[in-house]
Amino acid sequence: MRRIEALTTRPNERSENERQWRTLIAALLILDALCVLGSLTLAYVIRIDGLLPYYAEAKDEVYRSLVIIAIPLYLACFAALGLYQRDNLLGGIVEYKQVIKGCTAGLMLLVIYIVFARVNGFEPSRGWLILSWALSIALIGMMRFFVRRVVYRLRESGWLTSRTLIVGANDQGVAIAEQWMHNPISGMQVVGFLDDFKAIGSSVVGNAKVIGRPSALNELSRQYRIDEVIVVSTAVAWESFGELVTHNAKTQGYTLRLSPGFYEMLTTGMAVTTKTFVPLLTINESRIVGVDALLKWSLDYGLGILLTLISLPFGLAIAGALKIRNPHAPVIVHNRVIGRGGKPFNAYRFNTRARSGGQTASNTKRSFERWLRMTGLDKMPQLWNVLCGQMSLVGPMPRSSLNRVTDMHAIHNLQAVKPGIIGPWVRNDHLASSDPLHDELSYVRNWQIWTDLPILYEAAAKLFSRIVRRGSHPSHAEQRGWLTGGEKSFKEDVLY
Repeated sequence: MRRIEALTTRPNERSENERQWRTLIAALLILDALCVLGSLTLAYVIRIDGLLPYYAEAKDEVYRSLVIIAIPLYLACFAALGLYQRDNLLGGIVEYKQVIKGCTAGLMLLVIYIVFARVNGFEPSRGWLILSWALSIALIGMMRFFVRRVVYRLRESGWLTSRTLIVGANDQGVAIAEQWMHNPISGMQVVGFLDDFKAIGSSVVGNAKVIGRPSALNELSRQYRIDEVIVVSTAVAWESFGELVTHNAKTQGYTLRLSPGFYEMLTTGMAVTTKTFVPLLTINESRIVGVDALLKWSLDYGLGILLTLISLPFGLAIAGALKIRNPHAPVIVHNRVIGRGGKPFNAYRFNTRARSGGQTASNTKRSFERWLRMTGLDKMPQLWNVLCGQMSLVGPMPRSSLNRVTDMHAIHNLQAVKPGIIGPWVRNDHLASSDPLHDELSYVRNWQIWTDLPILYEAAAKLFSRIVRRGSHPSHAEQRGWLTGGEKSFKEDVLY
């Protein structure tokens, strides 16, 4: 509540936020121009100025003029494609898609200019044009990637954030608020809720409370200097909803957005399509689609093939050792687990539960089988599941049953991606919580390729540490197997 009161005592906060956004957009314009200049100049150096053989006449002054002309052409294309609009910045892959389109359109306009200008019969180098196109995409894409990282850091300090009201304090509204509150780089600062049914002043989530009724939106938006209003369509009375959507939000200084009302039950994304001017939502069958799916596929198969080749000799050695220790037991066993979309498959692992010499290997002090489980090397055969497209290197835990997950929305969310050999439970930072299921759902909901990379790094570091500490006495957590994660009650319906 103290935070909300502070917001009402800052008369210049909204104008300051506007200045921050204008500064960011101006910086992007300048950086885009520099990247275009750099890409065309670097392409000239590589193709024409000596790094590659070039036998035609090089008209330096013409190329210099083309570089200068290209800058406004590229920037105009970027602006037309929305690369300087807030909604297209700082999140998702739309920005990068538009960069590719903008660079392609800019190069086409440059070629059209060259054709119609007819500068003394000048014919540009095709290699220069192709290199300019590729380098511009690479430089601008990398620049905007690093700008995002800088802005994310600034957002943790309160920069470039939108003060937000959520209309509707039901489960969907709470889920949306928690998503933003737990993600400081989202840029969405939840001030409070408007609700038709809950008492004003009642606490909803965290420090956010019900501060009024939807009918008082305009007055409260001015009082709390609101930038964005999120209306949960299923959480307000129909009369209130009709009144809200007919508001002229821009004249009140905020942006009005509608949530379809099933955020909590739906992790997969949606696409907006229009049929004869009727907007419709198409629900994706999987959480990861499009370019994201391609990146995930490349990581799984690229790194999966590499790890398979590297681990093959070690896998054969482990299999031989297990066979020698217990000749009558199978070396590899499998469990039937639930995959993406609820489709079952067999997940493989080395057999570390066979009896050896009359007692279970798991009870043999510092046994080889126990060490395999402690390091997670018993899951090495699951690389085959990855190559078969049944699992990912990183994902939720493979489960043989979802009976203990009582929330049907959580079940749907867990099945929106492939299960993984490792997952968010291996992390030991501010993103981790005491609830493994919460971490998995958060992973699914917030997935991007940069989510997998630190998990893979931390898993590799922990694996190396476990192997190096072969002779030391493992902790209780290590005895359970670090790759399984979670408490016993959570693992009862987990494969491991």
